[in-house]
Amino acid sequence: MLELIGVFGIKMKNLSIEKFLIHYKKIDSMKVYTSYLCFLIVFLITSCEQPVRDLNPESLEGGFQLLDAKTTGIDFDNSIKESAIFNHFYYSQIYVGSGVAIGDINNDGLSDVFFGGNQVNDGLYLNKGDLNFEDISQQSGIGNNEGWTWGVTMADVNSDGFLDIYVSRNGMSFDMADRRNKLYINNQDLTFTESAIAYGLADPGFSTQAVFFDMDNDGDLDMYQVNQLPDKKLLLVNKVPKKQFKYLRDKLYRNDNGKFIDVTRSSGISNDVSYGLSVSASDFNNDGWMDLYVANDYAEPDFMYQNNGDGTFTNVINEQLMHITNLSMGTDTGDVNNDGLIDLITTDMTPDDHYRAKMNMASMNSKLFNSMIAAGAHRQYMANSLQVNTGKGSFSDVANLSGVSSTDWSWASLLVDLDNDGYKDIVVSNGIKKDVDNNDFRNTLTDLDSNTSAEELFELSQKAPSVPISNYAFRNKGNLEFEKVSKPWGFDTPSFSSGMAYGDLDNDGDLDLVLNNMESKAFVYENKATGNFLKIDLQGPENNKFGIGVKARIFYGAKQQIAEQILTRGYFSSVEPGLFFGLGKDKMIEKVEVIWPDGKQNTLTNVQVNQFLTVKYKEASIKTIETNTEKTFLEQINTANVGVNYVHQENYFDEFTDEILLPHNISQNGPFSAIADVNGDGFQDLFIGGALDQSGIMYLQTSNGNFRKASSQPWEKDKNSEDLQALFFDVDNDGDKDLYVTSGGTENKRGSYLLKDRLYINDGNGSFVKDTKALPNIYEHTQVVKTSDIDDDGDLDLFVGVRSVPGKYAYPGTSYLLINNKGVFNKANYDIAPDLTNLGMVTDAVFSDVDQDGDEDLMVVGEWMTVTLLVNNKGVFINESDNYGLSNTRGLWWCITANDLDNDGDEDYIIGNLGKNNKFKASEEHPFKVYVNDFDENGTNDIVLSKFYKDDYVPVRGRECTSQQMPYVAEKFEDFHSFASSTLLDILPQDKVESAVIYEISNFESIILMNDEGQLRRKVLPNQVQVAPIKSILVDDVNDDGIKDILTVGNHFGVEVETVRYDAGVGGILLGNGRNNYKYTTPLKSGFYVPFDSREIKLLHSAGGQQKYLVLNNNDTPLLFKKNTK
Repeated sequence: MLELIGVFGIKMKNLSIEKFLIHYKKIDSMKVYTSYLCFLIVFLITSCEQPVRDLNPESLEGGFQLLDAKTTGIDFDNSIKESAIFNHFYYSQIYVGSGVAIGDINNDGLSDVFFGGNQVNDGLYLNKGDLNFEDISQQSGIGNNEGWTWGVTMADVNSDGFLDIYVSRNGMSFDMADRRNKLYINNQDLTFTESAIAYGLADPGFSTQAVFFDMDNDGDLDMYQVNQLPDKKLLLVNKVPKKQFKYLRDKLYRNDNGKFIDVTRSSGISNDVSYGLSVSASDFNNDGWMDLYVANDYAEPDFMYQNNGDGTFTNVINEQLMHITNLSMGTDTGDVNNDGLIDLITTDMTPDDHYRAKMNMASMNSKLFNSMIAAGAHRQYMANSLQVNTGKGSFSDVANLSGVSSTDWSWASLLVDLDNDGYKDIVVSNGIKKDVDNNDFRNTLTDLDSNTSAEELFELSQKAPSVPISNYAFRNKGNLEFEKVSKPWGFDTPSFSSGMAYGDLDNDGDLDLVLNNMESKAFVYENKATGNFLKIDLQGPENNKFGIGVKARIFYGAKQQIAEQILTRGYFSSVEPGLFFGLGKDKMIEKVEVIWPDGKQNTLTNVQVNQFLTVKYKEASIKTIETNTEKTFLEQINTANVGVNYVHQENYFDEFTDEILLPHNISQNGPFSAIADVNGDGFQDLFIGGALDQSGIMYLQTSNGNFRKASSQPWEKDKNSEDLQALFFDVDNDGDKDLYVTSGGTENKRGSYLLKDRLYINDGNGSFVKDTKALPNIYEHTQVVKTSDIDDDGDLDLFVGVRSVPGKYAYPGTSYLLINNKGVFNKANYDIAPDLTNLGMVTDAVFSDVDQDGDEDLMVVGEWMTVTLLVNNKGVFINESDNYGLSNTRGLWWCITANDLDNDGDEDYIIGNLGKNNKFKASEEHPFKVYVNDFDENGTNDIVLSKFYKDDYVPVRGRECTSQQMPYVAEKFEDFHSFASSTLLDILPQDKVESAVIYEISNFESIILMNDEGQLRRKVLPNQVQVAPIKSILVDDVNDDGIKDILTVGNHFGVEVETVRYDAGVGGILLGNGRNNYKYTTPLKSGFYVPFDSREIKLLHSAGGQQKYLVLNNNDTPLLFKKNTK
């Protein structure tokens, strides 16, 4: 083998003399030898002329140059010719496109390109160097096989060291012979022989894509084939022959000595039929076995197959993903945050453009959505998902936070470092030749009758809008943030693109892109990145020479990256072999680890950048795997084992029936707890509130730290009221702790006796009696209760926060103070705190001496509220919010915690907001707004959320659901175009707008307010806890380093069906460094893992002095954690 590596790391050649001779076997040996020498000399000269990468780039630049077809020689055009009997009325998947595969088919060191065609034949282009290609489709033997190609992938199927080509066929034909997949075996002379039947891979299903991977770690390549039902339109007029049923399901083929055997039934692969479009193979749980993710279109949920290591797989989609995409198309895997864990992206079809979204997207049907969940089809949303691996057997979708949730009708999605800065970027191909889901176009079809001719249908089909749109590129900025760079990177040419792949076509150290287009020539994008790189080429074992399934980890400075050698990626496509790492301005890699599927490993140290590094299996060895012995900060305790067998049971109540446009429910805000020693034995006891129709429960702590249910449970008689915040305090100054419980929920209308708060008096021994006369008859939906000696008379008074006005979301409620008069409470006069009137939708509050004058001030937060500071001035509370820098703090606030974080003698404030992982984008320049009124005067509260678009405000929700809430909208705007083209004020009645409740929010971030010499200075919490609403916050020294840390819990599962559920939170520990900076610690390191709909976290002191952390979850069991002392 002749192996030449350039001085500057540019691969020159990898060619055996024997293989060279085969190409010229008809020439005599002397001519061969002479030709070979001449060729080699020319090649060395031209190779040395390739650009040398600058080891010290002044700046890290990214971008592409779209090369002209005349320059590259790649003129492939996957055009579709429609007719009266062939159009989208007869074949709904007519516009889904085809794939592209990149790989070096002749081992000359230059990657070649293969295109799949639908009506046109497939195409193969040979790389001649300098980004020039030759069409060798015909002479190679692959250009004459007609058929409807979808997925294409390259793999060395016969283990001869040359890439073969596998093609997945689909189309309209019910003749299995027309649909048999093709396997083109590489003859090593630029020709191929179709051999699918011989290898057992002539799958006759309606196939979409295949992935070759080693399912059993036996050293050869197995294959998973994505199949689907026939096109829905075909099923309307054709009956599937019974004998073909078995071909409609996905297939798993095991490689047995070079022959592929169908092991689908015995492997645990689902027997369900679906409309699968793509597949990714990846080791999600880092156990050394390749798992699978299959993206399914339409209602059938995606499959996430965990490899059990014994030849079988288990679908864990419901257990590991909190929700998924609805119309799943392309998918890819990779480590987006460089934490060593493999993440996942899946694309859907929601536009980010308001007009296109309102024209092309149907409203989500809540009944259908819920019925799908009940049937086990998971929570499916029409938005892209970027699932970040928690390392705990679950993923958090951060697509909204990252800004990649909406990319129109998207096909391929690739996670790949395109600017060589060390972070994987995202590129998405999209566009559909005809907007067949355009709502106005669909409405023109409602009057069609059975007599409509094929010619008339064809004429109608041509009237469907056709709008080429730009593909998307997102630069990974780190910290889970991406920036849309389609235009600055030159990736914004409008098109109808489908398959997409990457490879270093010019061997200059960055990855170029190739896209398969419909109705235009394929795109070839030359990458102009400036950063350093490392590419690892693999020489594998006998039956896996390209090292499929290999992982590589690199370590440099405090940074790390991981990559996996899997070629099938994105949509219908496969990428160039090799493990590519962008390195920015870094010049040296301290360690490279290459891990083979059988566990053998190569370790290299002090590796120079800007080179193609060849790593050989024969030089690998078994290495002892170092187990992580570092203990976590916390460990979880089974609550049942300590006697707490409580399970919160949320009652069913559909708030969206009357308030269709409600963004999320507010009837599921519990449970909350209260902790105190109620029986005087020196141990803290625990009360946990119940939902409506569920009693709260009191647990008494015993001397061994366990709990037992108290004999006194008087609140059982009040289970028809929903418990929210609860508080132990000494009402009557008798030295024991009494219990106050707020009554909330929106099930009961304002004025219902079930909304009256409750007070239970302690006899000193832990037995309680309800005092029916101690509280005034106020019947509001309350949630918050806090104590302070407001009137300075030696007893504790109360602030009670009203959560909402039931049935009137966003209308401000009036909160109030209750003054304690010898155990009887009276509502304080208006003059004591006038700003409590119409204060808002209060979610939490703290009494705290903000101004350091010796009395307690009141800080209140809530939904659509500013952070409100009422300064106590001799018993009168005055709104000083603006004077403390709180004027522009309106948010969807959920909680507030006071603590002197910087130990300067005053309290600082940590406040939980909605977080950044939501579709409601807001900024100071363009705030997010809500308009609330009975706009159509029909007696119901109308909620209109509004965002900025181009130069005005528009409604967030579409015409269909808006007109369900306000029927006049459908009458005023007879088509979707007129609605989509209108501003918010065009839609709403002007007089009703003038009297509406209007709020605007410029930021959704959870924050710290540092109390600094009369100003409350804002500090944003890390992005890792911005992934979900924060519902509760606790300050404690978790790691016992003498510095205060922050614990957070949250999420909010109860959202309307067009809003992606807020479920990405897994709890957070933010370690303090003593300088007011906080760093997120992963659940793997912290031991704190709370992927639930959490409401509260509290510190609970156990007998013996051990402290525990109690987390309460909506509609679930509580969690207990203790410090890890092992």
